[in-house]
Amino acid sequence: MSPAPTAGQGPLQAAPPSDPGGRAVPIGIAAVAGALALSALAGLPLYGDGAYYFFRIAVDGLPVIPNHRLGAVLPQLPTLIAARVTEDVLSLRHTFAISYAALPFISLLACWFAVRRSAPVLVLFPALFFVVSQTSFSAVSELLLCLYIAWPFVLLASLYPIRRAVWAYGLALAPLLSLLHPLSFAPLFLLCGIAALAALRGPSRRTYWALLAAALGASALARLVWTWLGANAYERSFREPAEAAYYLFAATQAQGLFLFLVLGLALLLALAVLGQPRRLAGAIRRTLGLGFLLLPVLAAAVGFAVLAGEGIKPKAAALLPVCLVIMLLAAVAATPRPNRDGVPALGVGPGRAGGWGRPFAACALAMTLLILAKSAAWWTATRGLIDAVGSAEPACLTYGPEEPYSLQWPWMAIVDNWTAPLNALIFRGPWPIPLLLPKDGCPVLDETGLAHLNGWTAYPFEVLNARFGPLRP
Repeated sequence: MSPAPTAGQGPLQAAPPSDPGGRAVPIGIAAVAGALALSALAGLPLYGDGAYYFFRIAVDGLPVIPNHRLGAVLPQLPTLIAARVTEDVLSLRHTFAISYAALPFISLLACWFAVRRSAPVLVLFPALFFVVSQTSFSAVSELLLCLYIAWPFVLLASLYPIRRAVWAYGLALAPLLSLLHPLSFAPLFLLCGIAALAALRGPSRRTYWALLAAALGASALARLVWTWLGANAYERSFREPAEAAYYLFAATQAQGLFLFLVLGLALLLALAVLGQPRRLAGAIRRTLGLGFLLLPVLAAAVGFAVLAGEGIKPKAAALLPVCLVIMLLAAVAATPRPNRDGVPALGVGPGRAGGWGRPFAACALAMTLLILAKSAAWWTATRGLIDAVGSAEPACLTYGPEEPYSLQWPWMAIVDNWTAPLNALIFRGPWPIPLLLPKDGCPVLDETGLAHLNGWTAYPFEVLNARFGPLRP
């Protein structure tokens, strides 16, 4: 029997220095970091809302606060600071893209540092979430930012409840998460439960954790009321069944299988770490091994679909239930239990060389494949957008459901959305280009001199020409 973990140490022993798993994690994290760096250079974070955020910062030099989400300013800070130093659009674009691409990397790295000494196997739980999070194209997502920030706390609160810094971290999350997204009440309720569990685990700092649970619970209730009563028209539109289905469900069968595989692996991993049921230990070990082998295979299938223009629509909200389930399983698995044994015997703990390193390597490979597939699709589409705009002769192009024709090819689906007029300026070539304006934007531009890039974004031609020009007069 392994000795029971002491309070604050965690349920597993630290991995031996010679354990290959300890080398697999840094290598895997480095591979993910490299893929994210390439995605930033390709400008992938400017997909969807990212283009709008960057466009507003580049033109106005002010933070973008969408729908009263004050916390959205945090990842914008590097770009806002850079805007005071340079006016070069390319430099600002790279700063913006790197700032958002770095968010999942920083969170995953923080999770690894949280568990590597006490329970390195637990890094597989956030790794599974970060794998499935890459099925979303929304790098600029306040909901994903909520989850990125919350993950290290889930692990730290379970492993190190006596640390004052962990308690302070949770206290800072109470107001911050509520200012990020209307659905942030869900992770706040979960964190409240984790804090309450920490308060019940022992007399040490029980008062601190009880107060933290109360603060997190109050913040969750306040955000829930705010979300229900204070939602604007845009947010209320997603309460309609058709809109909710579009918002929440996977877009392709491969993505659906991918989500179920990740959830199944998280459940089996929790059973393995807990050592229950013992009679099924061998079957769990073999199923986990096969499941982690399938992970990069399904990731490649999802990636190929993306390159063909399929499976691009899923929103970050589709990942919220998956993440909350994995967070809950991680918190349960990380909670110390007296006289518990069985983890090394199951082959996923640090007692077996490479037992948790290989699964992490599979997660890192799956993440890398998805990031590279999305980046390649985005790079191809933005080059096509540059060519479509730059090769046109008029001074103004109409953007619509079938215009320009060259955007209708399947591999252009990733860029053919409401932000296409913005990205046409952001990713423009070095020659004079026309404006790409939706609906009747070109006649309105001729009459008023205002370029209506979408229903709520309009600027004088002279401003756009000075910032993104030269434009064709």
